[in-house]
Amino acid sequence: MKILVDTKEIISFEDFRLAWRWDEIHNPDISLEDIRQIKPLSILESKRINLIIDKYNEEKKIVGRFEPTDLFIASSDTNKSVEKFSNDFNNLTKDFCENLIISWDQSTCIYTTKEIFVKYWDDFCYPSSDDIMIISELTNWVLFYYHYEECRFWKKINKNDR
Repeated sequence: MKILVDTKEIISFEDFRLAWRWDEIHNPDISLEDIRQIKPLSILESKRINLIIDKYNEEKKIVGRFEPTDLFIASSDTNKSVEKFSNDFNNLTKDFCENLIISWDQSTCIYTTKEIFVKYWDDFCYPSSDDIMIISELTNWVLFYYHYEECRFWKKINKNDR
């Protein structure tokens, strides 16, 4: 199933409540080109998207249809730990090139590329505050990031593998 984002519901980056994560103070090195690839969705579109992804938003809802990894660390304490998560994520998603949707809550979502997420994942995922769901737009995989800096990746089970 493909999750279709209504492009008319992409809002101005300045109007997005979490835009501060990529401002000059918190992320002085981000380019305007990269910011343009982070597409915040309106509250209305975020709510609509969350109605669609609700059947994926808890691990217990996808058991049997998706296969999980063990929990793995998603720490941004050091450059080495940031790089390790990026490498782990790239390895887990190497067979998928679709864009993704990041949902913090029912009214806060972003649509972006996998490359942008990997490049700035520690701006999307804040320890101690964020429990977020990241889902591929083709619903091939789901990543749950937990505020205690751990993740679990779930990959759709191929019907031919059963």
